[in-house]
Amino acid sequence: MIVTDLDGTLLGDDEALATFRDWVGGRRDRLRLVYASGRSVAAVCELIAAGRLPEPDAVITGVGTEIHVAGTGGASGWRPWPGWLERFGNWSADHVREALAGYPGLEAQDPVHQTRRKASYDTLQLEERDLAAIRQALARRGIPARLVYSAGRFLDVIPPGAGKGPAARFLADAWSLPAHDVLAFGDSGNDADLLSAGFRGTLVANALPELDAVVDGDVYRSPLAFAAGVLDGIRFWSER
Repeated sequence: MIVTDLDGTLLGDDEALATFRDWVGGRRDRLRLVYASGRSVAAVCELIAAGRLPEPDAVITGVGTEIHVAGTGGASGWRPWPGWLERFGNWSADHVREALAGYPGLEAQDPVHQTRRKASYDTLQLEERDLAAIRQALARRGIPARLVYSAGRFLDVIPPGAGKGPAARFLADAWSLPAHDVLAFGDSGNDADLLSAGFRGTLVANALPELDAVVDGDVYRSPLAFAAGVLDGIRFWSER
């Protein structure tokens, strides 16, 4: 199973992406392909429909709050994977948005980036004490939450237990794949749990220092960027 972030990982070098498409096309009967993105499922499906990305077996979207399985007919043909969304119960991002309305330093992103299970904000250089204060503000309203901060400017508030790593683990278990048969790829802070989930991970060369600093374990740091780094990571782990 290959599970890869999109922006800054698989996307960014069109020539390398074309090589990746060709590589996947010749091996579809031997692998599961999963995209793990902060984008919405509709936005990911637009990239697939435009031919930029090879058809995956599943997509993890909303920073690991949603999983959809491949279908037909564009975004409307993709079906939520049973059992994932349900585990978050009645947790609602609307409650988060209400609790953090007017919170200093947080600017809500456009509605297109907001979902039922993800509240997203633009911000600047938050430190751990700032994140702790936000958690406390939510806790005072009775809202348990996980904060995912990336690129020094994006903050996503999601349910506890959500994330790209847990979602990828959920799919691997559903397909009866052990962790060592999963190759994971990322470039920024919202890929941290994916690269720390016990999979065979690769940081592409353009990965942000924030990710390199928090990823532990057996992770390959590719000297190549974007899709070329993904292909290099596949080669590296295939030879192990």
